[in-house]
Amino acid sequence: MDNQYTNNVENLDDETRPPVSPISQSLHSSILSLIIFTVFELETPITELEIVGLFQRAYATTKHSWRKCIRWRKVVTRVEDHLIVPTFPLGLARETYDEYLREYLSRIGCVNFSEDKPLWELHLVKYPSLNGACSLIFKPSHAIGDGYSLVSLFCKIFQRADHPSLPFTFPQMSLKKQGDGKRTVIGMGNKMLGFMGKCVNTISDLIESSLRATFLEDRRSAIRSKAWTNAKIELFRPFNIYSVTLSLKRVKQVKTKLGATVNDVITGLLSYIIHLYTLRKANVGDGLTADSINSKMTLLVMSNMRVFDGFTNIEDMITEIAWGNRSRAMFAKLPTFNNAEKVSPVDFIIEAKEIMDRKKNSMLLYFIDKVLNIAFRIKGQKGMDEMIYSSFRNTSTSISSVIGPKEKIAICNHPVNGVYFFVSGIPQSLTFTSVSCMEQLKLVVKMEKGFIDSKLFGSCMDEAFDNIFRAAFEDNQDKDDQ
Repeated sequence: MDNQYTNNVENLDDETRPPVSPISQSLHSSILSLIIFTVFELETPITELEIVGLFQRAYATTKHSWRKCIRWRKVVTRVEDHLIVPTFPLGLARETYDEYLREYLSRIGCVNFSEDKPLWELHLVKYPSLNGACSLIFKPSHAIGDGYSLVSLFCKIFQRADHPSLPFTFPQMSLKKQGDGKRTVIGMGNKMLGFMGKCVNTISDLIESSLRATFLEDRRSAIRSKAWTNAKIELFRPFNIYSVTLSLKRVKQVKTKLGATVNDVITGLLSYIIHLYTLRKANVGDGLTADSINSKMTLLVMSNMRVFDGFTNIEDMITEIAWGNRSRAMFAKLPTFNNAEKVSPVDFIIEAKEIMDRKKNSMLLYFIDKVLNIAFRIKGQKGMDEMIYSSFRNTSTSISSVIGPKEKIAICNHPVNGVYFFVSGIPQSLTFTSVSCMEQLKLVVKMEKGFIDSKLFGSCMDEAFDNIFRAAFEDNQDKDDQ
C-alpha cells in the first residue's frame, strides 16, 4: 500500500503528488501516533555544525524531505529548525548523565510533533553516558517511514569506521524461500497436504487478525495494565528504557544449536524474560498468581512487507527509495508452560520456533494489504485508524526488529559504540525492539512508568540470555561428561 505512493514523485506538483497511504495516515492520526527514536552512542563528541552539515548533505542525497499532509509534499528543510540540544547540569558522573539521558528520552517520547513543520527532529545530547561521549537521537514519525527507510538513509550518509570509502555490508540471507523443484508422486502429495495446511493456517490467521483488530483482547497481566482493558487512554505515557547488548556470535550459536533462526531466539528470549518477571512479580504479591499472569499473552510481531517486493537481499532492499511505511502486524501467542517453575530456558526458544514456523506456514502477509484495502473502503480512514490502534491495544506486547550493517559505523568520522531504537505512542505497557548491527544484538524494552517494575524487569533481562546459553550448552556438556 505504500511503495506506489512514494516513488517517482520528484517532478509532480502539490495537486498531483500521490496521497499518503491509509496505513501511514493511521500512524499519525488523532487516534494513534507512532514515533521512532534511533539513538547513536558516539565514542567522541560531535558538534552541531557537523550534524547540520551531515543532514543537509543527506537532503541533497535523497533529493526529498517529505511532509505528511494527506499528499506527500516536497518541502524546503532547514536542519537547524529540527535540531535540539538539551542542557544538563555540568560536572556530573557518567552514571548520572546516563539517567538524565533516559529521562530525556522519556520526556521527548511523550511529546507529539507540531503540525506546522515536517515530522522529524534531531536531538544532540552532548553529555557522556555509560556507552559513549555523546548521543545523537533521530526522531521521525513512523508515518514517514519504517525501520528499513531509516537503514537506507543512514547507509547513505554515514560511513564505515574502518574503510570510509567502502559500502556497508549486511548478513547474507535470502528474503525469499526457494523450492527444490522435485515433482515425484509422493512429493506432489506432500505438497498438496502442505498447501491445504497452509490454507487452513491462512484462514485461521485472517480470522484472528480481524478479531484482534476489533474486540478480542488479552486479559490483564503483570505486563498488561488494567488501564489498557478500558476505553482509550492517553497514548504518550511516561516510560523507562532498558537495554541489553548481546554478542551476535553467541546468539547465532544458540540458533544453530536449537535449529532455529535469530528471530526465533529473540522471540524465545523475550518470552523467557517475561516469564522470569511474572514469576518474581507473583512472588512479591500484587494479587496475581504466576499461572494467571503468564497465560494467554499475545505478541504482536511487526513484519516488513518489503520482502515481498521482489528483493533477494538486504542490500538491494535498502538501495531503493524506501520512504513510506511497509510494516504490517502478525499475531503470535507467547510460549507458556503448565509447570512454570521447572521449565528449562531453552524450551522457550523451542516453543517460539514452533509457533513462528506455524506462522510462516501461512499466506496471511500476502493477503494482508488486500484485506486492509477492503477494510478501508468499508470503514474509511477513521475505521482504519481504529483497527490499527486496537491491534496494539488488544495485545500484551510487541516486537519490531531491524538488521543493520556488519561493520562499525562512523558519523562524520566519529565512531559509534552502539545503536538502538524504540517506538513511542504504542498503546501497550511493554514493548520490545531489537537491532542486529556491528556484530551485536541490542534488545531494548520500553516500560510504562508506575506499572512495570523497571529494576526488576531489567534484572530479568540481564540474566535471561546467559541462562539460555548455559542451558543450551553447559548443561548438555555436563550430561556428556557423565
